[in-house]
Amino acid sequence: MKKFRLVLLAAAVLNCGLFFAYLALPPPLLRRLPVPCSAQVLDRDGKLLHLFTAPGGYWRLPARLERIDPDFIRLLLACEDKRFWSHWGVDPLALGRAVRQLAGHGRAVSGASTITMQTVRLLHPRPRTVRSKLIEMAEALRLERHLSKREILETYLTLAPYGGNIEGIEAACFFYFQKDAARLTPSEAALLISLPQSPERRRPDRHPAQAELARSRVLERLTEKELLSADQANLARTQPLPAKRQSAPFLAPQFSRQLRALQPDKELLLSSLDRAAQEKMEAIAAQAQQRLGEEGKRTLALLAVDNRSRQVLAHVGSGGWRISSLDLTKARRSPGSALKPFIYGLAFEQGILHPETLILDRPDRFGSYGPDNFDRTHHGWVSVREALQRSLNLPAVQVLERVGPQNLLARFASLGVFMGHSQAEAGLSLALGGTATNLRDLTALYAALADQGEFRPITFNPAAPPGPENRLLVPTAAWQVDEILRSLPAAAGLQTTAKIRYKTGTSYGFRDAWAIGYTRQHTIGVWVGRPDGGYGKRTTGAELAVPVLLQAFAALPAQVEAADIPPAGFRRLSHNQLPPHLQYFSRSATEQSQPRIYYPVDGSSLHLSGEPVLVLKAHGGTPPFHWLINGQPVAKEQQSEIISCPSPGPGLARITLIDSQGRRDRVSVWVNLEE
Repeated sequence: MKKFRLVLLAAAVLNCGLFFAYLALPPPLLRRLPVPCSAQVLDRDGKLLHLFTAPGGYWRLPARLERIDPDFIRLLLACEDKRFWSHWGVDPLALGRAVRQLAGHGRAVSGASTITMQTVRLLHPRPRTVRSKLIEMAEALRLERHLSKREILETYLTLAPYGGNIEGIEAACFFYFQKDAARLTPSEAALLISLPQSPERRRPDRHPAQAELARSRVLERLTEKELLSADQANLARTQPLPAKRQSAPFLAPQFSRQLRALQPDKELLLSSLDRAAQEKMEAIAAQAQQRLGEEGKRTLALLAVDNRSRQVLAHVGSGGWRISSLDLTKARRSPGSALKPFIYGLAFEQGILHPETLILDRPDRFGSYGPDNFDRTHHGWVSVREALQRSLNLPAVQVLERVGPQNLLARFASLGVFMGHSQAEAGLSLALGGTATNLRDLTALYAALADQGEFRPITFNPAAPPGPENRLLVPTAAWQVDEILRSLPAAAGLQTTAKIRYKTGTSYGFRDAWAIGYTRQHTIGVWVGRPDGGYGKRTTGAELAVPVLLQAFAALPAQVEAADIPPAGFRRLSHNQLPPHLQYFSRSATEQSQPRIYYPVDGSSLHLSGEPVLVLKAHGGTPPFHWLINGQPVAKEQQSEIISCPSPGPGLARITLIDSQGRRDRVSVWVNLEE
């Protein structure tokens, strides 16, 4: 018998040793930690912009005790596990009570599962059997040896089910109450305590009666434990339950998905976007999308940038996720006339042009290239200021011919902005949009105009240091472009104290409509077109994109701009004050074109009837012009190349043209007067 007792004692010691060795081993459940949560895209101030589901399709947000209402924790533990902070994972007193009640009533009256045991079950669900309960108890003891109480409680509060695919206290607060768990009312706390025991049958959005009954029972228990007063409990019972589950935030969807694809393992994704600005810009884009119609064939994209930091404040990839899931701020399209300010700016920088220089707007050919103005009309001699403000094509092509399209693209390339053509392929069609760029690059270029020609790349990262500074234009040239755009008449109905400078663009075939504008604080770019790049209806940047641009600026916070101060050494000059070589623009850098009389044609006969008026037309030369017929002046100095004068009478007429440089041309014609 003594030998038998020794064997039993040895077996007991061995089993105890094995059990404690079992407890000392890391539980397999640790491999399931940390719990993967929903990826969150936050704005620059930490506000939620976009939420992605966790693995399995659950809405699950991490729970941190320091961010959860301490009163809720106190009430939760009083109801679920009042000795949580002192037991080792299993509460012997609660277990003994449950066994006595089971024996006395023949059924389970109260549970004995601790928070730790419930956490084990959430990490590894098992069938509700006695064997599973014993395994959970053993795993709970092991879990307590390897995790702190705070870590266990946070894991539970991250995984606790709250109905549907909602898991965790933070997700429940967001979807039911549109708030975080930092401050909870007794009514909200009681509902959240009751839900995990039967999350589907007590869902307030589907089963409000059962949810209200469960909440009342929790409030009654809390009153009995003197954790709530009777008045607090009665007031909590009168509070309405959430009638529906809120939608997950879905702002900036294209950008959010790109950000997550770049950082797939991160659950907290920071961005430079501003939630208030993003919401307003998406609302403006949605309204514009309705106006566009065409069953989604056309849509728009929009960017808003803070000029000081070059951080993007709002990103609208399309007029709606269902319209197009593509990020059209990255689509490379023809910019139309949107590059003209930079063509003139480069000419200002090279000293071959001034805003008050007169340039000839007339039909012309540039080798095999024969552009024309958008409206097919021509205005003769106009100032460069007027040519840019009216977006005349022919003057812009002349200036680009002189500046050199390769030089313009090289300047862009030095900033990291690459157009659709290589420098070797660049031609004069570049002035009218004969290349490809995207809204991001174009917005960055205009932001440089707002900063006296200093270029920095735009960024979506709020923590990124300022990008390298490069010079798009020297300050004086940037100021001259800015002053031209600034002097455009204000748009009707625009409610803003800031002066908006903007430029439009319309590509060939009306595929793309652009409007890029800036103030000293912000730059906004708008593109309208078809995602497939197809032809559009006869609409322009001024008709489609400008209204959206002006709405976007009006939605930004009120801005009061300081007085515009020109760069040091800058002098405002009128046309007459310019040096001779800047008063009139010539396509040739080395010599002025010779004046030529191209009507009437030399040696021709003219038949004049009625009131005989002779029309004279010139080409080339530098105004002002002097016209003589048979050696006699017929008019004062003329700026225009086309004049009308009285007929010299029948017979031979010798017509002479003299420009301001003394160069001349002569033709002889025979005039016939008909009665």
